[in-house]
Amino acid sequence: MPRRAVVTGAGGMLGRHVVARLTQDPGWAITAFIRPETPAEARGWLEARGVQLIEAPLTDAHAMAAQTPDDTDVYLHLAADTSTDPRDRARQWQTNVAGTAAVAEAVLLTRVRRLVHVSSASVYGFDRRRVDEHCPKVGADHPVGYVASKAAAEEAVQDAIARGVDAVILNPGHMLGAWDRHNWAGLIRLAARGRLPAIPPGGGSFAGAAAVADAVIAAADRAMIGENYLLGGPEASFQELIRRAGDILGRRLTDRVAPPRLLMAVAQTLGLVSRLTGLRPTITPDAARITCHMVAIDSDRAKRDLGYAPPPLDSILRETIDWLIQAGEIDAPSSSTGPVR
Repeated sequence: MPRRAVVTGAGGMLGRHVVARLTQDPGWAITAFIRPETPAEARGWLEARGVQLIEAPLTDAHAMAAQTPDDTDVYLHLAADTSTDPRDRARQWQTNVAGTAAVAEAVLLTRVRRLVHVSSASVYGFDRRRVDEHCPKVGADHPVGYVASKAAAEEAVQDAIARGVDAVILNPGHMLGAWDRHNWAGLIRLAARGRLPAIPPGGGSFAGAAAVADAVIAAADRAMIGENYLLGGPEASFQELIRRAGDILGRRLTDRVAPPRLLMAVAQTLGLVSRLTGLRPTITPDAARITCHMVAIDSDRAKRDLGYAPPPLDSILRETIDWLIQAGEIDAPSSSTGPVR
């Protein structure tokens, strides 16, 4: 009899990697809680892999509990709103904080064995050169809306643990991989299209989404209750990231780096223009705050307890670029430079 995982955020980048991994193992059955507005493409992708789809509001614990299959063994809570636009903060708080609290409550109501919550390494802040799980975390009053919401979501999980929920928390760094439409692959897309005027001055630890997915699944059994697990990877500046992406694509991409003060000034100006026009800015002050920093991640705990194995940067980039080409997001290398391998 297969074990059942209930997955939130199954149609996103990390969610698809988790589903792809689970469907390779006959020992798992998968149910995905989706929203009414989940795109038809995502629904079709999940259904083609035998995933049971259930529409349920992420912020309604009782509705989720009522529709949780009786044989559910673990909740994998991957859903998140990663926007850095200040206009999205209310929606983001509902998804990231109220949604996480509701998922934890649903786990409590249904007595599901374990909750695996995917947070973010950003809850450890940007003030240190290197972080591990012993470093203090920021609070829900952090100036970056996304970071504040993920910090508050972790507090909701810890509250649930105090009430008897068996939960663990994973904190990935800068994730890259196939199916990345909204995150760091956006830098590569802009650069490849010649629309990135300058590169942010920061960087960080880049985590392959497939390796993070493996850690999520391992955490269902091997993680210690109440613990955080940082999931980093190879360290690189954004300048190096774009340079290596250009090498893979066989063409020179921009190498101009924006000074932090200039990047923030541009972001603030675009924010004003956005408020006047209603158009989405290409960079926000929150995004500038995040991308001006370089924080490395110590993943020793995850390597030891979860078997976490971060791949090299070029491997992560090749997977990301292959997918961007297949999705029509960027042009393939010319025949003179050869295919992406």
